[in-house]
Amino acid sequence: MPKRVLVLAALLLPAAAAPDPLTALLEKLTAYLLSLPQEKVYVHTDKSLYALGESVWLKAYLADGYNHSIDTISKVVYLDFIRREDGKTLLQKRLRPTADGSAAADLMLADTLREGFYQIRAYTNWMRNFSPDFFFTKTIRVYQPTAEHTPQQAPESLQVDFFPESGDLVAGLNGRVGFKALDQWGKGVGIEGFVIEDARDTVAVFQSSHAGMGRFMLTPRAGSRYVAHYKGRASAGQAALPAVQPKGYNLTVDNLVSKTAVKVYVFNNSPDAANPQDLFLIGHLRGQVCFTAKGSSGRKSFVANVPRESFVGSGIAAFTLLTADGTPLAERLIFVQKPEEALHVSLTPDKPAYQPREKVTITVAVTDAAGRPVAGDFSLSATDATRIEPQPFSANILTHLLLQSDLPGDIEDPGYYFDPANADALLHLDDLLLTQGWRRFRWQAVMKEPLPTPAYLLEQGLDFTGKATRPSGRVIDKKPVSLTLMLSQPDKEPLFAMEPTDAEGRFGFYNLDFQDSARVMIQALAGRADRNLKLELDPKPVPATSPYRVPFGGVTVTGDFLKTARETYEREKQYRLDNVTVLKETVVKAQRTPERDPRKIYGSADASVKFDQLMASGATSIFQILQGRIAGLTISGSGLNYTVQIRGAANFQGVVEPLFLLDGMPASKDLIAGIPPMDVDYVDVLKGASAAIYGSQGGGGVIAIYTKRGNSNYDWSKEVIPGQVIRNVIGYARVREFYAPDYSTRRPEHVRPDTRTTLYWNPGVRTDASGRATVSFYHADLRGPVHLQLEGRQLSTGLPAVGRGQYISQ
Repeated sequence: MPKRVLVLAALLLPAAAAPDPLTALLEKLTAYLLSLPQEKVYVHTDKSLYALGESVWLKAYLADGYNHSIDTISKVVYLDFIRREDGKTLLQKRLRPTADGSAAADLMLADTLREGFYQIRAYTNWMRNFSPDFFFTKTIRVYQPTAEHTPQQAPESLQVDFFPESGDLVAGLNGRVGFKALDQWGKGVGIEGFVIEDARDTVAVFQSSHAGMGRFMLTPRAGSRYVAHYKGRASAGQAALPAVQPKGYNLTVDNLVSKTAVKVYVFNNSPDAANPQDLFLIGHLRGQVCFTAKGSSGRKSFVANVPRESFVGSGIAAFTLLTADGTPLAERLIFVQKPEEALHVSLTPDKPAYQPREKVTITVAVTDAAGRPVAGDFSLSATDATRIEPQPFSANILTHLLLQSDLPGDIEDPGYYFDPANADALLHLDDLLLTQGWRRFRWQAVMKEPLPTPAYLLEQGLDFTGKATRPSGRVIDKKPVSLTLMLSQPDKEPLFAMEPTDAEGRFGFYNLDFQDSARVMIQALAGRADRNLKLELDPKPVPATSPYRVPFGGVTVTGDFLKTARETYEREKQYRLDNVTVLKETVVKAQRTPERDPRKIYGSADASVKFDQLMASGATSIFQILQGRIAGLTISGSGLNYTVQIRGAANFQGVVEPLFLLDGMPASKDLIAGIPPMDVDYVDVLKGASAAIYGSQGGGGVIAIYTKRGNSNYDWSKEVIPGQVIRNVIGYARVREFYAPDYSTRRPEHVRPDTRTTLYWNPGVRTDASGRATVSFYHADLRGPVHLQLEGRQLSTGLPAVGRGQYISQ
């Protein structure tokens, strides 16, 4: 586990025999964080707009949810590809993070996909113990180049919600009320309006300042109702404010005025001087306590001054007012900006402009706030800015770790709040935290006793778990059963492992490491009794999905993108046709010949019986099934004393029995009688002249038994064998290398136009101790600007960094 340290304020007293309520609250917080640590995943993709047939190139970054240090605990990152219309998971990949907590991968967009929106979702098995709202998600848009695209405009549908600053409107307490106006795609809409009390008096006016959000002051009165009237660009309406609470607390936080401290004001509209109770104010950043204070329910108000230096990092901080038993009374979120944590990235081309197919060299330099070089792990994309318009305020690793991962729900243009050129960024970010609704960390979860037992484990590798029982389902009541696992892949040595079952028959093979597809067999080994065991592997269900709304209307597509995608498609189609020699039409008529079993040396049989599960389940011998099913075949007797005769074959010594073959090889009648019918695929019978190929041995005919396992095409994974389970499984995804053409040497394929929208993708950019790295690639045929985007983090601290750049092709 990553080391987790709680920073407590000096208000805490030395430990005593019975801890005071504040100490008890903080001890519960510590226990919660140690028992249920959290993880975060971020995925950087080369772009957000694709044509069918392209690949999505990506890199996943795994971080500790507590301090954002590089997370090396989970060794499996799951990547789901989900269709928007029905929420169906079309593909799942398992990625193996490196020692630096990152993993590269790709998703091939087959031309059989539907045009539309798709979601990339990433998470670890451990993250499934918490809300799926904290999984990483990103929506991409995929186009069919040959389809017609007509833009459609839907009428504006407006929804306006109101959010009192610390949770409630409390009678007689003046406080802020945040509001947010969204259209049907969740995009902010500018509005203005006023608030009326009891349908008579106007008590407040308001106007949004950014992305449909804003704030106003209101002093509600007990028993009054408040309704807001508003209008947007194309619509108007009204909405009721939350009901006024007759008693309660207001928590007002000033995070904008002072550069050295945050002021927290606590107001109480019903102080109980006769019977005061202790109240506790706790401020924390992702669970790391940075401030504590003690107040009283007998006072109307108190103020706390929180030095900014007490916060241990950048991100969302929460101030919560609690009772002694941990009941939250009011809460307020703020954003803490630590300038000393900012990393600075520069992307410098070796030339200001390039010719088509000219070599491009980019120097990457990363420094910290003090100008010191930073060694880091990054991914870099270079995309055609004419066809893929850069989104200056789109989500990135910085916005995800510091904002989006702790504040579920769609956030429009998250990069806007981290733009150094935006003087109003902190104010508008404060409006966002007033109105976004809810957050990752909840005191109600901390106070639960006992803490929930995680249902999903931290994965150190791939695993197979299951249960061994008697056929009836009864748990094995004797000593543990020993199980063996064999995992095989083509051209590789098989992997073997052994594990016992526990008292409940559970078993598990953990921390396996293999790529691509494999065949795994798990078998009971202990003794004869284990031959009849029932082995079941636990399923690996994909987390639930459902149809989802495309946030903010989706990615904007340009006419240049569609035009070039269509031209590329037609050109590739013609190129393939030009390299095909078209033959004259020839019609061949013939009867279809069934595929020949290589175990046979004869042609067709005189009679054949196909064994199925229904036929074989009630029989103890092959001869029981053959009795009465084949004309001319007579079988008498039982047990091991069967007599078999074809067409009454006999000589002076008595009955002449047929030649018995097992998978093409001669076998005794006793061996044939002992073969379980469930193992048999089919039986052929040769009579008279058909058996002549076997000479005198076939004088009495031939009975050829063919088993399922003897067939080279047999799928073992479908076989149900007592005491054994066989499955075809998928391991870690193999990493493909991005194809970047080398135009330094002329090749025949270079005559084809190069119209790629992603010119370069490198998931393995590493800056060294000097904070620098150099990458080179060849430009395509396009002319115009090329957008460069670098994302990643510092290796020693996990601090995120984002850099953008551009070069021109003339």
